[in-house]
Amino acid sequence: MCLEDSYARIQNRLYELTDEPTEMLYFSVMSDPIGGGLEEQIEGFMSEHRDLKIVFIDTLQMVRCSTDSSYGSDYKDLSVLKALADKLEITVIVVHHTRKCKDSDPFNMISGSTGLSGCVDGSMVLIETKRGSRNAKLYCVGRDIENAEINLQFDSDLKKWVVTDEPTAPKSKDNIFLAALYVYIKKKIDFSGTASELVSELKEITQEQFYPNRVTRDLVQNGYTLRKYEINFQYKRTRNGRLIILHYDRERDSSDSKNTSEVTSTS
Repeated sequence: MCLEDSYARIQNRLYELTDEPTEMLYFSVMSDPIGGGLEEQIEGFMSEHRDLKIVFIDTLQMVRCSTDSSYGSDYKDLSVLKALADKLEITVIVVHHTRKCKDSDPFNMISGSTGLSGCVDGSMVLIETKRGSRNAKLYCVGRDIENAEINLQFDSDLKKWVVTDEPTAPKSKDNIFLAALYVYIKKKIDFSGTASELVSELKEITQEQFYPNRVTRDLVQNGYTLRKYEINFQYKRTRNGRLIILHYDRERDSSDSKNTSEVTSTS
């Protein structure tokens, strides 16, 4: 939802990124406000596109009924969007502005009250080290992720921000878990089940003890490494419990020649 753009501007920017845009991406330059039809619009769109996964709203102020930025008003508006995301089992990303004044805590720079960050599952703040420098840091915090600070640089040729520093290497225990998972998924290609079922499967690979209540967290925290080895990870809440879905793309895995036939446990 590009609510500050025109279709002409969207098209020009899109073709700066790619000459073959996906047919699975839809744009809108108009919408109703929160509590005034926006939720019904998104639900209506999903009824016609059942594979909808993510909705971007750019910007928050364009879908608000008032300019009130009190804690109660901020929390209420974001609560509506969060409830909609939970109901439809999709992700809603809301773009919002930061204040111009600097602060030692980047999240205090989010325009409005703390009700905005207090309601959502996660917040990300992008701050340029110096205006126009094209160097920035992305600060991330959330209920299901650990705090992270990622250095970025804007690539003028690619027209996007790229990571300039590698994430911290996982601890040795994480390495064992990821190695065992990699060996397992290379053979099975797909997995769909609970954390307990995944732990049970990994027992055939290594004698190392893994715990179901930590498996999902470890998968989320090591998402970068999973993508590097072409392991796609999804996590869904269903009526029957929490479901982990994994898929290995063998054709795109450039590391497939590495020797990963054995995983040994360490004490």
